[in-house]
Amino acid sequence: MTRKTPANGQTAPSTPAAPVTPGPEVPPPMFYSRPEPVRAENHSGVSVRPEMDFSFAAHVNTVPVTLPEFMMAARHYPIMFLGPELVPTAALGFNPQLNLFVNSNGEWAMGQYITAYVRRYPFILLGAEGSDVLHLGIDGPAVSAKPGARPLFENGEQTAATKQAVELCEQFHQAYMFTRDFSKALADSGIIEERQLEVETSPGQKTQLGAFKRVSEDKFRQLPDATVLDWFKKGYMYGIYFHLQSMNNWELLMARNALVAQAASQVAAL
Repeated sequence: MTRKTPANGQTAPSTPAAPVTPGPEVPPPMFYSRPEPVRAENHSGVSVRPEMDFSFAAHVNTVPVTLPEFMMAARHYPIMFLGPELVPTAALGFNPQLNLFVNSNGEWAMGQYITAYVRRYPFILLGAEGSDVLHLGIDGPAVSAKPGARPLFENGEQTAATKQAVELCEQFHQAYMFTRDFSKALADSGIIEERQLEVETSPGQKTQLGAFKRVSEDKFRQLPDATVLDWFKKGYMYGIYFHLQSMNNWELLMARNALVAQAASQVAAL
């Protein structure tokens, strides 16, 4: 279960997307409550959620997204930046307790992109601060007995689900490191602005739901040529373009919110 990462491959413990579990004094990342190392002697009879069961994500309205995922995520969700570390985040709804893309059966909306942060749960990479050795971990309470639940070990050997988890977590870790560098470059450039999110709750009536951060198109166009060339070579530019494109998805999210609310009202009336 041990994997090597680059010497600088440590994450900021406070970052929501951090794949390395922080110390006991720092809250674990979103969805996780008690990450622990995966070991055959401890998890021989343990099974985890069916692959397409996302009920654990039904009561959040944002999830982190990594830079390599922007192209897919920007087709379906607004991608904003949250917190001082400018964590790229996909908006999934307006109510903090309601994910508009997960139904009552725990199924994600068909045809909508599911971020790697969501797909990897309940697995996570564990590692001490300053160490370049990471281990596969699992959220302790994430045991499942549902039909289709995936066992971690069979006859003392890793199952396909566990091997796939190692691969996904390693890919996510590398994508996270790339994304962290991207977010730092954005912060240092000064092109991020804060915007207020307004929703038209009825004709002519708008309600402010809060603030989010995005790239300022005016400041982006004023970047020095040297910065533009550097970002192009590093692969940052396409991420900015997809982020800006994704801002058009706020209207789609509002429309989906209206449809979900209407469906809930019809069910309640039965």
